[in-house]
Amino acid sequence: MIPETLLIASAWFWAPMPQGQALVCQTSHIQECLGQLPRNARAQLPLNPQTLLSQMGRRGAMVRPLTDADITGLVLLHDERIPKAYSALWNGQVYALPIDKAYQMTLAHELGHLAVSRSNSIYLRADKLSPYQHEWLADFYLLWSLAREGQAETLAWQQYHRRNLEVFESVTAISHWSTPMLAQLLDRYSWQALGAFENFDSLIDAIYPELVQYDQETLDEFASLLHWLFGAANQAKLPQYMFWRRSEMGAFIRPTLRQLMGEQAAENWMTEQAMLGE
Repeated sequence: MIPETLLIASAWFWAPMPQGQALVCQTSHIQECLGQLPRNARAQLPLNPQTLLSQMGRRGAMVRPLTDADITGLVLLHDERIPKAYSALWNGQVYALPIDKAYQMTLAHELGHLAVSRSNSIYLRADKLSPYQHEWLADFYLLWSLAREGQAETLAWQQYHRRNLEVFESVTAISHWSTPMLAQLLDRYSWQALGAFENFDSLIDAIYPELVQYDQETLDEFASLLHWLFGAANQAKLPQYMFWRRSEMGAFIRPTLRQLMGEQAAENWMTEQAMLGE
């Protein structure tokens, strides 16, 4: 993992990828950074750098794939806009999760999007992947790269908890809610076994056929339940609301609740919400 001090201090640098490399730019030095691209790659991006910044908006990162034999794409980073903590309100209390290595984790996720776009796996036809699939696959790449580099498994669970807190705070984050997929990845492989995959495609070839995937209708049901459980306007418990999704949702959010509330408080809350299943 690239040291955060180097990431922030560098106006731009090349990040190695499974296929080729990606150009990583600080938004404050975008003009200089884009000048590092060869002509054919630069021509695939807006002529005016300000257009890219406008497209990025208030986000802390943005990725743009490029068609080039050696360059997978461009990653734009804005350090001050990358969250260093996440929080959400439930059970009458605000729970917060500080984010370790926020900058590096964000970069690895964005590189994951490029790795998915350049994947040679028969399962990842980029033109057939939904936006939701792209997001959880980018998180798969993040976790694989962490394990491959020998980073702490706690960073993987940090990403897991972050994705949960994002949807607790606002169901609009359901588009990035990779938790149902990360749960399967972490259940199937030990941290050591995950890091043993020599490349991302070999991991995808092994796990993709075994994954339970979720269509938009199912995600909408999860979003409705999340809004009911964590939305500020919903005070009544109504444990029968979306009862067919409650135990499954409980399995996905239980690790996060235990991490932030403590084991006993988490179990009590889930019991009240009828989320423990049979």
